[in-house]
Amino acid sequence: MFLKLIHFTLSKIQKYSVEKFFSIRTIFDFTVSKDDKTIFFITNTSGSPQIWSVPIEGGWADQITTWHDSVKALYQNPKSRELVFLSDTKGNENLQIYKLDESNSEVTHLTKDFADSQCFFHSFNKKGSKFLFSTNKRLKYNFDVYLQDYITGENFLIKAFDDHYPTHAESWSSNERYITYVKFYGNINIDILLHDTKNDTIVNITEHDPEINVFNAGTEFDKKNNGFYFISDEGREFKGIKYYDIKKKKSKWVIKENWDITGYAFSHDKNILVWNVNVNGNNTPKVKNLKTGKTQKLKLPKGNYSHLTFTNDDKKIVFSCDSPLHPGDIFVYDLKKNTFKQITNSLVGGVSKKGLTKPRDIFYKSFDGLKIHGLLYIPKGLKKDGSNPAIVWPHGGPEHQEMHNFSKYVQIFSNNGYIVICPNFRGSTGYGKTFQKMIYKDWGGAEFKDVLHSVDYLKKTGYVDPKKIAVVGGSFGGFMCLTCITKAPDIWRCAIDIFGPSDLFTFVNSVPEHWKKGTDNLVGNPETDRELLKERSPINFVDNIKCPLFVVQGKHDPRVVVDESEQIVNKLKEMNKPVEYILLEDEGHGFSKVSNQIKVFKAKIDFLEKYLK
Repeated sequence: MFLKLIHFTLSKIQKYSVEKFFSIRTIFDFTVSKDDKTIFFITNTSGSPQIWSVPIEGGWADQITTWHDSVKALYQNPKSRELVFLSDTKGNENLQIYKLDESNSEVTHLTKDFADSQCFFHSFNKKGSKFLFSTNKRLKYNFDVYLQDYITGENFLIKAFDDHYPTHAESWSSNERYITYVKFYGNINIDILLHDTKNDTIVNITEHDPEINVFNAGTEFDKKNNGFYFISDEGREFKGIKYYDIKKKKSKWVIKENWDITGYAFSHDKNILVWNVNVNGNNTPKVKNLKTGKTQKLKLPKGNYSHLTFTNDDKKIVFSCDSPLHPGDIFVYDLKKNTFKQITNSLVGGVSKKGLTKPRDIFYKSFDGLKIHGLLYIPKGLKKDGSNPAIVWPHGGPEHQEMHNFSKYVQIFSNNGYIVICPNFRGSTGYGKTFQKMIYKDWGGAEFKDVLHSVDYLKKTGYVDPKKIAVVGGSFGGFMCLTCITKAPDIWRCAIDIFGPSDLFTFVNSVPEHWKKGTDNLVGNPETDRELLKERSPINFVDNIKCPLFVVQGKHDPRVVVDESEQIVNKLKEMNKPVEYILLEDEGHGFSKVSNQIKVFKAKIDFLEKYLK
């Protein structure tokens, strides 16, 4: 009877090919048409991220663009049937701004005078006749802010920034008088500058000692342009929402939570505020009527919510939602009826929840007693007999977080029978700025020990064979992968590094110019911290590697350049150590083309089947 029960449990596992998993759509961004009848969104249904449209009430989706590269972001002109979108070339992140006519899909390049630079779109004016954007065409390490006449295409310089702390525009008041800029000292250290174009004055309204980390960003002007709202963690561990009064030159708290507020949106009349709170990797929305002071409880299922957007009539909220068992889709919530409707369906291609794994929250203490949160994926039907292979998945960033969202990559590993543990090591977001700051100038230090303690947790579950553990990660996770196999080589059966830095000295010298002040603080300065960078660079400890390594890299990656992967691959080959390498000729940092994703993941699964099982 017991054997039959086990057989029945195992038979319930639905196995899928890599190709089937990548038939699941990914939705990246959306915007609502000015008449509230259509949602325009970016999805990779056709093989790369393109613009599609769907009626706001639901129905058939139509592809709008067949652009030659990936579409990265999308904006609706407030007065015309035109969209603005951003795209780069083969993942090089030199974003350009384009105009799309919704009626005939004709595309116009709006920033052709700023080619080979990074352009950020910020805002249309109320009439849709002008827009504000920033570009680093003149100085690669900082940005100039321009206004473009949407009709004539003429560009007008608004402000040029020359210092080495990158600064760009963020929001524009509806009366066109005020512009906010954000000045970056680092990812957790940002100031807001207010530009009064009438008087041509710029004031740092959050001015503070750059040695003290304070986050200020995410500005939005109020209806009468008397001030603006923004996200801040001034004097707090977690981010909340503040309001700055321009006339009084003072700010005050509007919303404070015991966890980070990760985003917010206002109704167009500015009466209703909706915001997201991140609790242990779950982004949950809350709603408040600022006029009455009353909060409204949204009748929503548990999930990870983002892209909160009001329709133009303020009667509905459009948002994205995903969860571990459901990929991201677009939903519309009717505020009056307190009901919601799913508009898109990304779980296609014959894939169902039967082949997916729901993670459990785990907590463990690291070497110094620090509490670490993570997610543990145990595939359905596995025996608790200490025989199963496992993967340690350190996330990228490193200022990022493994959340209760749909992780296609982790689900593929799990579907193939691998237990996956995803530790949110020190330096991760979501647990307060003190926790996040712990990784600064300590790459490969204490957070490496946090990752090693996740291995101890795996072993104690009773499921895992201690001799069948791999480490797999991308970007910072790739660096952590290389750190693990060079500094703790006896633990790992094999490893996969996806565009991870192998030499911190060459890495900080090759990142984009406008990143370099930030990486000085986050990673280390190539002159003053030379010895630290040398000691923490995996390339200097290749002799220690004992397990097979698989490396994947995009040729046009501007963040972790191709040399970071090739120098460690070449060194391993010279030493006759087992290494496999894939270079994608048409990708950057992260792979946008579905065909490349399939190619890479089939190779990863083959590698794991060969060495881990």
